[in-house]
Amino acid sequence: MRDTILKSQIRSNIREQRSLLSEEQINDGKEILKENIMSRELDSDLRSIISSAKCVALYKAVNGELSCDGVAEYFLGLNKTVCFPRVKGDEMEFCEIKDLTLDFSVGAYNIPEPRKDMRKVMPEEIDLMIVPAVAFTDDGIRLGQGGGYYDRFLNSLAAKNKAPYTIGVCYDFQMYSALPVEKHDYAVDCVLCVCVTDRVEEGFEEAEEE
Repeated sequence: MRDTILKSQIRSNIREQRSLLSEEQINDGKEILKENIMSRELDSDLRSIISSAKCVALYKAVNGELSCDGVAEYFLGLNKTVCFPRVKGDEMEFCEIKDLTLDFSVGAYNIPEPRKDMRKVMPEEIDLMIVPAVAFTDDGIRLGQGGGYYDRFLNSLAAKNKAPYTIGVCYDFQMYSALPVEKHDYAVDCVLCVCVTDRVEEGFEEAEEE
């Protein structure tokens, strides 16, 4: 019960902080994430994993989440297979997209999803997956939205030793020293975060005073 309450409090706090991000900050975050993925200053092993990936899974950001659209444009420019999730009941599947505007329609939870006529990507095809979350720790523990879609998808692949390399991405205020964890929670291999803390915390404090 205590962990459930703590998860709810963390989700509420992060969603409130994300709601304070300006459109400029969101656009800046998208570009900074793209630059981070492209950076030559990345750990050499991670840089090699990113450059050698043939099929990359991303997500569509909503409600102030860190956008992967810039990363998608980068990988599309390299002629890599780029795919996004589509919810089917309690599971999700990934479909290839070629155009970030034309290849989507509104799906579950009002999140843009690949159109139904887009090619389905087999889970084992995915080499690299960019994973969203409400919060992360430095060692990759993640707190999701609560639906468990990524946990189920990745655990099923891990059971076959076919899980992709996973990178969690977020704003720096989404990083925690520790998070409540359950047996089925899937930890990502590494986390990249975009720094916007000073501006968001200033706005967060002003909102609390009001």
